[in-house]
Amino acid sequence: MFVSAPLTVRRSVAVSARPLIALLILVSIPNWSRADNLQDQLNSEYKGKNQLLRNFYSGDNLAYDQNGDLRVVDNPGSWTLAEVQIKSISVTTLGVDILGDRLGVLYTAGNPGLIKVGELKIHIDANTRPELNQILPKIFIDPKEDLRPLVSDYWKYFMAGTDQKSRKAAWENDIRKRPVQVFKPKDFPAGELKPPRAVSAPDPKYTPEAASRHIEGTAVLSLVVDTKGAANDVAIIQSVGLGLDEQAVIAVKKWHFAPATRNGEAVPVELKIEITFRCCPLEYAGQAP
Repeated sequence: MFVSAPLTVRRSVAVSARPLIALLILVSIPNWSRADNLQDQLNSEYKGKNQLLRNFYSGDNLAYDQNGDLRVVDNPGSWTLAEVQIKSISVTTLGVDILGDRLGVLYTAGNPGLIKVGELKIHIDANTRPELNQILPKIFIDPKEDLRPLVSDYWKYFMAGTDQKSRKAAWENDIRKRPVQVFKPKDFPAGELKPPRAVSAPDPKYTPEAASRHIEGTAVLSLVVDTKGAANDVAIIQSVGLGLDEQAVIAVKKWHFAPATRNGEAVPVELKIEITFRCCPLEYAGQAP
């Protein structure tokens, strides 16, 4: 636009140059104004507020196309590391750029809190309100949206209750619906059931976000030890946060047990496991909190 116009002016009579240049400026002003207005609107709506990334992507530089899809595939992470506090929004001819702080959820005495764990840049290939109205819901989760369909199965019972008792009750309610009966140790007279015993129990890994901040805590899991000694139906009943709970689940799913037996016959039973994280692994010892 600004290249072709002066060429056209030079090919016409000199007196027409100023009116045409003035017209170009007048035509351009509404475009700049719309961009400025959109930027102001977006900052007014989002700046300083927290948003939860859909799919809980773990990268620190996310670029979305005009359809709201990531240009480069990123690994889904933990929802406890996917909160973003938006610091600024810029609208350019290339799209929208969002800068924010990535926040992590940390549970202390059962109560959630937020701490900064990094920075995040988001680029969106859109710079008009209609486009963004379609794209933003694909990037951020609506605060009113139910998270349970969006998280792994082992989280849905945690989100179904407010404490260990209610969460375990929700988990047990589903376990009772299974075609194979699962027993509780208390279902048998004392001494009749030989409980399961872990014969291989690899330790969970620390997440960098938790280790660098010297986070400690205990994740409580409910699970079923089947007749082959495998851990199934794992559910988070008490959370630590900062991605540690996922690491506890990953580790426990690799555990192998000598199964519970009754009168010498293997039976599936419920089991509660506490995974305590004590800071910190040697590989993170030099990182600052």
